[in-house]
Amino acid sequence: MTATILPQLMCRKVPHSDMTGAAEHHLVSRRLRPTMDMEEHEDIGRESNPMRWATTSMTLWFLPLKFILKSAHSSPRSMNNSHHGVRFMKLLALEEAEDEAAHKHRLTTWSLDRLRLEGYTLTDLSAYWLEENQFGRPVASFALGPGSNLPPHKFENGSQVMLSRLDPLREQPVIGSVVRHTESNMHICFPTMFRLNEGVWRLDLGRPNLMYERMSQAISYLKTNIEDVEALETESSWQYVLQGTHLRDVILRSFIPPSDSIAPPSEDTEPDEKSSGANFEHAGMFKDDQRIQSWARRYSRPNPVVVEGDPPLDGLNQSQIRAMAAMVSERVSLIQGPPGTGKTKTIIETIKLLKVHFEVPQPLLVCTYTNVAVDNLVEGFANVGVKPLRIGYNGNVRQSCLPHSLDYKLEQHPLHPSLTSLMKDEADVDSHIRNLTIETKELDKKIEESKRPRKATLERARNMKEALLKLCIRHKAMKRKVYAMSQQMLRDVIADADVICTTCITAACNALSVIDSPVVFVDEASMSTEPASLVPIMKGSRHLALIGDHKQLPPVIVSQKAKEEGFGISLFERLTEEGHVPSVMLDIQYRMHPDISHFPAMEFYDLALLDGTVDSGGNALPGLEPPSSMHLRHDSVKNRRPSVIFLDHTGNESFKGKSRINIHEGHIVASVVEDLLLNNPHLKAETLDHSPIRSSS
Repeated sequence: MTATILPQLMCRKVPHSDMTGAAEHHLVSRRLRPTMDMEEHEDIGRESNPMRWATTSMTLWFLPLKFILKSAHSSPRSMNNSHHGVRFMKLLALEEAEDEAAHKHRLTTWSLDRLRLEGYTLTDLSAYWLEENQFGRPVASFALGPGSNLPPHKFENGSQVMLSRLDPLREQPVIGSVVRHTESNMHICFPTMFRLNEGVWRLDLGRPNLMYERMSQAISYLKTNIEDVEALETESSWQYVLQGTHLRDVILRSFIPPSDSIAPPSEDTEPDEKSSGANFEHAGMFKDDQRIQSWARRYSRPNPVVVEGDPPLDGLNQSQIRAMAAMVSERVSLIQGPPGTGKTKTIIETIKLLKVHFEVPQPLLVCTYTNVAVDNLVEGFANVGVKPLRIGYNGNVRQSCLPHSLDYKLEQHPLHPSLTSLMKDEADVDSHIRNLTIETKELDKKIEESKRPRKATLERARNMKEALLKLCIRHKAMKRKVYAMSQQMLRDVIADADVICTTCITAACNALSVIDSPVVFVDEASMSTEPASLVPIMKGSRHLALIGDHKQLPPVIVSQKAKEEGFGISLFERLTEEGHVPSVMLDIQYRMHPDISHFPAMEFYDLALLDGTVDSGGNALPGLEPPSSMHLRHDSVKNRRPSVIFLDHTGNESFKGKSRINIHEGHIVASVVEDLLLNNPHLKAETLDHSPIRSSS
């Protein structure tokens, strides 16, 4: 290991002796968020991006401990990620620049009336501080006034906002984040309190800086040789925050110089066969567990060999079972799930197999691209007896999932009353320090202006400064105690969970810095950009399953240049196209009428997608009959209404900002939905859906 000090691997060390109870487990106990001492953290970490703090479950103060910066270098073959880093940093910069330009363009070129009309800005707001706080941060309520509702707006729970008097471009705005909002008011948390009660305010929707920051960090963490970090851990009494992955050889394989790489597999091989010649280790996290390995070998076959003691796999088809076998046995696996093939069910059953049947001790991290998908998984896990922990901003968590949320669990923790009381005392001392500081400065000013200050005045000034010093020492000790207690609560809650569920970006939140994540499942992986998918992987991962379908929705890219240079290709799609990672396609769909599934099966899946919606005679199952509609005319030849029709129109597209819209097409869709609901009283609006399929070109 070189002695060069670089910021790619940032570790703060903490004694093992600080870990207690279940948290003493090597894989569950990990320490402190790195990189800053407490004083720096207060000024920088909390404030610039409140969204960072919206994803944690309480204000986490950091002890002023000495930290180490090391950079581990390895051989060019395993380390060579310079091409990868340069490529994706450039693409990420293009995307962020486009996002920032759109935000700035809106603020600089749109009139205030347009900003208000389209919901990006709220003005003439009065505000006051609430008694409550958001994980230790002050919360303010904004409203137009008694009896007045807020106009329609785009502010959502968790949104970053810019607060100013008149114009955020001409003033230094205060950055905050939306806690919640009603028809008449909006609650926003800020890093610290400031003079708020006087005058009126303007709120502007901000931009997601934190998302880009975390993706950039994930790209840079690929430089870390994580094996060297773990070697340091075994040689000392300290533990290190792992920021990197053991899977660099797989992720960076196509970026290895041609002279070091092996010939790619033949394009004629099937997806499940392409990995046979790859030059990396296939055995995953559970390679030494013979129970899991035996199960995986037996159930990866076309006709599984069932032995006594195997858990029942009711309701799963062969491809789903093979996918489960791949996910538990392979170091990296790709599971392709076309629409309606049961991706969510397969993930849930895999986690249940590991945690309930095999009782693996390793913490499992399951991430998705959207909050909706996270909540679906949380509900599914809870229904099969797996204990999920939902990490995320409560405003983005489904009501039914709140009992599984980190916030709820922390509130139920036995230490919560003590922590709440301690935080209140700390806030009172902090307020006392602020007031005493102001009084001391005012008294010093009077003494300075006085030609002959009185002895009593000088004595009073000395006493005030001594009192202030004692208060500061007490305050610092209280903050340390708050930090230690909150960390203990986090460790306890996380250690008690079977599976941690969150979005890819939120996986890097401070609340999860107390653990590493050796086993990671990423759902909706084809919808995430590669840097977004890397975020949960850079937490010490050794075992990874990517679940998605690159034939459906690709990542949303705002920069046309970044899109042209391949930023819209997900990590899932790249590894699929490279062909060296084991993959399984779920091949039976249970959602569509066979007439509907025929086209995507032929166009996108080479007829490998089969129908689970037909009987033994090939007829559609009851309940899949086409609904009544003025658009579905009876076919006298087939003696039924068609299941698929196309509605042609000549409405032209237009632009809204940089996005294309088609008002005419929107009206057609609305009229079709209205027709379906009117003619089918049993039909519910939430059952109407669409599944966009990506072009095969």
